[in-house]
Amino acid sequence: MRCSKCGFDLLDSECPVCHARAKADGGRIVGLFTGLFLPLVLGSFLVGLPLSAYVLGAGNGRRIPTPVEAEISPEATPQAKPVSVFAPAAPGTAPKAKLVRQSASGKGFAFGLKPKGLKAGAPGSSPPASPPASPPVVLTAAVRSRVSPPTDSKPAYMTWMLARSDENPDALSRKWDRGQVIQARGDLRDPELLKAFLFAPREFFARRYNYKKAYDDTAIPIGHGQTISGPHMVMRMTQAIEPQREDRILEIGTGSGYQSSVLAELCDHVYSIEIVSPLYLETDGIYKKLAARFPEYAAVKRRNSDGYYGWTEAAPFQKIIVTAGIDHVPPPLLRQLAPGGIMVIPIGPPSGQTLLKIVKRPLPDGGFAFDRSDIMKGRRVFFVPFTAEQGGVHSLGDAEGAGK
Repeated sequence: MRCSKCGFDLLDSECPVCHARAKADGGRIVGLFTGLFLPLVLGSFLVGLPLSAYVLGAGNGRRIPTPVEAEISPEATPQAKPVSVFAPAAPGTAPKAKLVRQSASGKGFAFGLKPKGLKAGAPGSSPPASPPASPPVVLTAAVRSRVSPPTDSKPAYMTWMLARSDENPDALSRKWDRGQVIQARGDLRDPELLKAFLFAPREFFARRYNYKKAYDDTAIPIGHGQTISGPHMVMRMTQAIEPQREDRILEIGTGSGYQSSVLAELCDHVYSIEIVSPLYLETDGIYKKLAARFPEYAAVKRRNSDGYYGWTEAAPFQKIIVTAGIDHVPPPLLRQLAPGGIMVIPIGPPSGQTLLKIVKRPLPDGGFAFDRSDIMKGRRVFFVPFTAEQGGVHSLGDAEGAGK
């Protein structure tokens, strides 16, 4: 079952998002009662108003900052209002924030940050003066104006993301750790791609039964005979197409939706096709539920059809990424690839494919050459088959006379 409150039931027993919220809210209620009302009542009853006033002042408590907060200065975590960084009201929880819909000029929706759950004052014996006011943080659907998370340290990233997303702290921690390994192995070199990886909530797309495996370095099943590629493979393929903000990108094989979610963090024009109808509907539902919290996903245009023939009316595409194995390059996709464009596609039999990068190079006579290179340098990859309607397979003859 899916969570009736937030739409995601990612664990068999409970929703991690709602669990984290309930834990924080419970801690705040207990902290408010024990820190304010109880000392006030007891102080007034036993020794009178002067002592109760003292207890009220002390009731805010000397809270010990969590390890994450202890290493982060307020300057490292910009807020919509000038607030200090404090330990949560209950041990083991982190500050939360609510994304509130606001009006904004320009393209797309905008969300400003409205802090909640932070107590006035600072850790220590006396509260410091408020820091200088800073401009509101605005998250917009337009990629060019997105605010990026800090990538210099895990504590800074964790604090920043916990204040701006509904993701579970454990998932965020594992996402950061996996990002470090992806970089160390050379599967990700562009800093912008790292930010996209650290934003995209892979655990939501991996389905609830794969929640704990979402950031493992492996492909995992998502039902309907399909899989979600491992994070290393997703980022290597994304890096190979060299995505730019103004690119029109076509993805063949929406699958879990995770690959297109990463692309949506990088560009404003993403088109994705899925041939398996039940899987298309399932992933489409996930995207719709995430739309309010991740407005950039509005950039992902989705279609339930046969990806062999591409998306004619939206062509040409500067980049095409194919996430299913086939024994030849579909001619319609080559035609829809823009001059100078890049395609990444696994070519070969089901027993193992070569992950090709194809660059469409214009020639002086008006024709085109297609330069090919092996992204994996001889290592075979294994993708689900590129299927046709009714579960068949495509041949080169399918494109002849199709007019697509």
